[in-house]
Amino acid sequence: MNVQSDPPSTRLLIYALATLQREAWRALLSNQPGITIGGVLTDPEHLAALLQPDLPTTLLIDLPKAQPDLIRSLKDIGPNLGLLIFVQSYDLSEIIPLLTAGAAGCISRDESVGDLARAIIAAGRGEIVLPPAMAMRALTALARGEPIGPARSAPIEPLTEREVEVLRLLAQGLTNKDIAQTLILSVRTIDAHLRSIFAKLNVRSRTEAALWAARNGYGPEK
Repeated sequence: MNVQSDPPSTRLLIYALATLQREAWRALLSNQPGITIGGVLTDPEHLAALLQPDLPTTLLIDLPKAQPDLIRSLKDIGPNLGLLIFVQSYDLSEIIPLLTAGAAGCISRDESVGDLARAIIAAGRGEIVLPPAMAMRALTALARGEPIGPARSAPIEPLTEREVEVLRLLAQGLTNKDIAQTLILSVRTIDAHLRSIFAKLNVRSRTEAALWAARNGYGPEK
């Protein structure tokens, strides 16, 4: 009998300027299911020492003001790192530069602890972390002229019918779990389809794949 093992916990790194902020987030999130505290960050230059490439990892960023340049430099240090940024509100003009810089997504300070925990896990998996309606608006705006990575008119290899279905749902801002439920498949199967899609489109992230879909007729109407 094959027994599926539970997915690994998401390692959470916390970056905030004040000690009390960092420790408050550590205390609040340390007992959340599926999350393991991997360390706190006092300086972006210390990030590399905290990374464990084989484990899903999210960096939670709590700063007074979003800084796209910082996000870009952090993404260079940890290309597979899920960067989750606190924002005051879901303002498209603030979110788009962060996505362009490499953020997995943003979360409002008005969300619940449960929503934050789910966002942390999703970011570690490489999912786009935005409310679905906002994700569609952001991808549409990006497709109209704010690039994330190369835009290609055709994949390196043809997408299968199932991969096209997954890509369309991805472009709508759905999570892996939502896609799995919609297509009546397992989350692991969706993960495998996404890895294949990324390879065929020659993209590195979920956001790049969703943007490719939006630009090539697989996503929200432009």
